[in-house]
Amino acid sequence: MAWQGRGAAILVVVGTVSGMVMMNPAPVQGQAVIPSTPTPKAVAGPATNIIPSITLSERYDSNVYFISGGPFEDYVTRVSPQVRVVHMRQLIEARVGGGLTSELYVKNPGLNYVGANGAINLNLDGAMNRLVRGLGLQISDIFQYTPQPPAFIGSTQGDELPESVVIGVQARRANSTTNAGTVAASYWVSPRLSFNSTYKDLRRQFGNATPVPPTGEIQQTSLIDITFQTVTSGLALNVSPIHTVTLSHQYQHGTFDQQGTKNDFSTQGAIAGWTSPFTPTLTASVTGGFAVFATTNDLQYVGSASLLWKGEHTDLTLSYRRMIAPSFFVAATPLLSQVVTATATHHVTEPFSVSLSGNYAHSESIPDSSLLKFESYSVMPSMQYRVNQVMTATLSYAFYTLDRTTSSQTSSFDRNIVMLRIFAEWE
Repeated sequence: MAWQGRGAAILVVVGTVSGMVMMNPAPVQGQAVIPSTPTPKAVAGPATNIIPSITLSERYDSNVYFISGGPFEDYVTRVSPQVRVVHMRQLIEARVGGGLTSELYVKNPGLNYVGANGAINLNLDGAMNRLVRGLGLQISDIFQYTPQPPAFIGSTQGDELPESVVIGVQARRANSTTNAGTVAASYWVSPRLSFNSTYKDLRRQFGNATPVPPTGEIQQTSLIDITFQTVTSGLALNVSPIHTVTLSHQYQHGTFDQQGTKNDFSTQGAIAGWTSPFTPTLTASVTGGFAVFATTNDLQYVGSASLLWKGEHTDLTLSYRRMIAPSFFVAATPLLSQVVTATATHHVTEPFSVSLSGNYAHSESIPDSSLLKFESYSVMPSMQYRVNQVMTATLSYAFYTLDRTTSSQTSSFDRNIVMLRIFAEWE
């Protein structure tokens, strides 16, 4: 995994929290006891479990090349075996998983491929808390190799790719590797106050774009290798049993590598947040702040908002985020990305549920918004039936559209996808 070059920033994160620990040493006799961070609890049964799974799906895809023109329809068979290893102990929780994804195309066999993914998640809160009361540490890394980068939703066995990648931009088909590492450290000073520092490192590299048929849009559009690093450090205050307020400083640095030509950007800013469960069924969270670009002093507002409602038979989620992200398609430039996501799920019976999800994204280059703009949305109704404790079947339809504007030139394409998916997992 691509951990080279991450060491310095990781030391900054750990050093920041360590400094907080030194300023707030563990209590001596007579002082109030500092609460320990949440620690994994010993569970009954084996300490280590191996959980295999497999996904089989058949889909109709109206546009397998992600370009205008056509027709570029095809019928695709997907097979994805995976395995997860879960190790649960009081001091350490570890989850390691990975697998392969193979797709076979009926009309375009040249698109057949085998991809790979892997993920690791270490919860070291228990071990750190044993060393220094109140100290926590979590480490994770996700790897994905695929010739069709995700647009809105990208996951590897439940481990989601960073938001700065999944921004609604459907790049051309090309061999790509994505690696995202995270180190999160925390220190509880009191039952209400904690200090937190998180370092995220995203790296995405592209190979050659997949050749397209001699019809429709055949212009080769550039794909850009990116490195995007984020360090967020600040405090969290539980102002009441149900209200949490956060205040953090954030530094971001993005690097573009386009055919050997490199350029970069960086931002400094601050973000405040608030989270509260209004009722046992409704939870809301809001963040807001700003980011200032180092070279241009351009100021952009960033933030997010989400609502989660869990009823007896129906779940609703609504989220919005506004953030800075590096463009990995068409032009090497930072983007101001705004994404709205909504999902409604109704459990008709215990094994049967229906859902409707929608996504909208608007991304534009900054500070010059006329250089590049993406606008996209997707809608997906689906039905899911749990056949037994092992197997689940899902039938879904998805419509996706993307409009791209570059130097006053506009291009667009649509996709319609009908899919039957069978998922089996042996826990």
